[in-house]
Amino acid sequence: MTDLPRGLLFLVAALTAILPMSIEGMSPLLPALGEGLSVPRADVAMAMSAFVIAFAAAQLFCGMLADAVGRRPVIYGGLALYIGASLLGGAASDFLMVVVARALQGLGCAAVVLLARSIVRDLLDRTDAARTLALVGALYGPVPMLAPLASGGLVMLFGWRAPILAMGLAVAVIALLSLRALPETLRPEHRLPLHPGKVAASLGRLAGSKALLAFVFGNAFAYSGLFVFSSVAPQVIVGRLGETAGHYAIMLALSTVGFIFGSIVSNRMIRTHSLEATVRIGTLIQVGAALAMVGATWVAPGAWAALVIPEIIYTFGWGVVQPQMQAGALSLHPRAIGQASALLGFGQLAIAGVIVAIFAQVTTGSALSLALGIGFCGVMGAFCTWAFIGRLRAQGAG
Repeated sequence: MTDLPRGLLFLVAALTAILPMSIEGMSPLLPALGEGLSVPRADVAMAMSAFVIAFAAAQLFCGMLADAVGRRPVIYGGLALYIGASLLGGAASDFLMVVVARALQGLGCAAVVLLARSIVRDLLDRTDAARTLALVGALYGPVPMLAPLASGGLVMLFGWRAPILAMGLAVAVIALLSLRALPETLRPEHRLPLHPGKVAASLGRLAGSKALLAFVFGNAFAYSGLFVFSSVAPQVIVGRLGETAGHYAIMLALSTVGFIFGSIVSNRMIRTHSLEATVRIGTLIQVGAALAMVGATWVAPGAWAALVIPEIIYTFGWGVVQPQMQAGALSLHPRAIGQASALLGFGQLAIAGVIVAIFAQVTTGSALSLALGIGFCGVMGAFCTWAFIGRLRAQGAG
C-alpha cells in the first residue's frame, strides 16, 4: 500500500478545497453585493452561475493542456488567474465586472482542482489513488462549513468585497506553499501531443454512451438542488425573511452537515446494496426532502427552518448519491477515465449553472418558489436514476 508524502497530501487537499470555498464562501455575500451595486434581486445569482459555468467548460480543456505540457505549469497558471480575478472582483465598480471576475475565478479553479486529483493518479495505482482521494475529501471536508461562516463574518464587518479578496488571499498562500511542495508528476515521455480534434472526437464518443449520460444527468440534477439553495436562499432568507448575513452563514454551514453523514451512510450501504440501489435510495431521500420543504414553506412561509431543515436532509441524500454516481460513471469506460470524469464534472456544474440562471429570472423570490425549484431538481435526479441507471449499463460498458 502506497501513500503520498504528508506534505503533498495536505497540499492536494488544499488545492481541492478551493472549489467549495469559492461556492459556499460566495453565497452569504450575495444580498450585500446586490444592495451595494444596486443589482436587481433576480440578477444577483449570476455571480454564482458565471463561476460554475466557466469551471465546467474549462475542465474539458485543462486536462488536455496538462497532458501536453505537464501538471505544474497549468496549476500555477490557474492559481495566478484565480488570484488576479479575486483582486478584480474585490475592486469591481459594477456588477458586470463582478460576473467577469467570477468567471475568471472559475477558469482558474478548474485547472487547479482537476489537476490536483490527476497528480494523485499519476503517483499511485487505482486502488491507492481511490483510498487517498477519500482521505483528501476528509481533510477538506470542514471547508464547506467554515467558508460560509467566515464569509458571513467578513460581510458583517467589512462589506461584500472582503470575502472575495479573502478568497484570493487564501489561494495566494496555497500558491506560495505549492512552489516548494508541488512536484511535476507527468513524465515527459508520457505527455501527449495537443490535438483538440482527437480529444473532441473522444469526448463525442463518450457523450454517445447512454449509460454514461444517465449518470451525468442524474448526478447533475441531484447536485443542482444544492446549488439552487446556495445561489437563491440568501435572497430569500436575508432579503425576504430579514435574517442577517451572519445568521444565514450559520444556516448554510448547518446544511452541509447532512453531506458528511450521507457520505458515511453511503460508504456503509454499498457493502450490502448494489451501486444502482444506493443511488436510487439517495435520490428518493432528496425528493422526500424537497416535498417536505414545499409543504413546510406553504404552511410557514416566514420561517427559515422550513427551508433549512429539509435542506439538511436533501444534502444528506446528496452525500449518499455523489460517491456512487462518480464510481458508476467512471467504471463504464476504463480506458477513458479522465475524460469520463471531465464529462461528469462538466455536466454537473454546467447544468446547475444553467438551472440557477433560468430560475433566478422566473422565481418570485419567495420561500415556496425556492422549494419548488429544489423539488424540480430532486424529481429530475430521481427520474434519471430510476428510469435509466442500471438498465442502460450494459450498453455503455464497452
